[in-house]
Amino acid sequence: MARKATLIFDKLSFSAEFVKVDRKKLYGWSKIVVNDKDKNPCSSASIADCSHILPSKSTTLQGFNEKGEYISRSNLVGVDLDNNLVEKVPSTYDIDTELKHSTLDKYFSLNVKSVYQLNVVENKEDLLNILKDKTVLTFPFNYRADYEADDAFILSSNEHIFVVVGTPASFEFIGLENKEEEVVELEEEQPTEDEFDFGML
Repeated sequence: MARKATLIFDKLSFSAEFVKVDRKKLYGWSKIVVNDKDKNPCSSASIADCSHILPSKSTTLQGFNEKGEYISRSNLVGVDLDNNLVEKVPSTYDIDTELKHSTLDKYFSLNVKSVYQLNVVENKEDLLNILKDKTVLTFPFNYRADYEADDAFILSSNEHIFVVVGTPASFEFIGLENKEEEVVELEEEQPTEDEFDFGML
């Protein structure tokens, strides 16, 4: 059963599930299957230290302390630049999330990480009416609990509702003037008869 999140705007509550939109769903995909001489499927592997063969998914990242002891991910904590503890931002699925008005300018300044189609179970027509006339709503999005949430924007198109998730892009304003200068290429002067260099012979 798909997980559902509760989104709230202007005292209205919307229960919805996030369905990820990716290139495979839009364009389809192809898969190359490699078989051996007996037509059995092959799997990829890597060679470690020139002597051991490691099948796919046989390696992973692990954490160790200064003594070389293994540390479980559940024991890791987040700190800021001043070494103060940072609280985790809960998953969007675990709390009621408040929606706020935003602008198209902020949406267009987003470095997009993922796109979801929002399947609204309750009050879909109310949410579509709110999103009419290019209205944009925003909220902090976390698929799972993490130390920093992404920015999410809700928009509608042809009776469908989408959530675009990412991080703000930092554009630098350099001004309205055109700073480009045309570079004129000068033709190389050809020597005249009087300037002929006999060293060229």
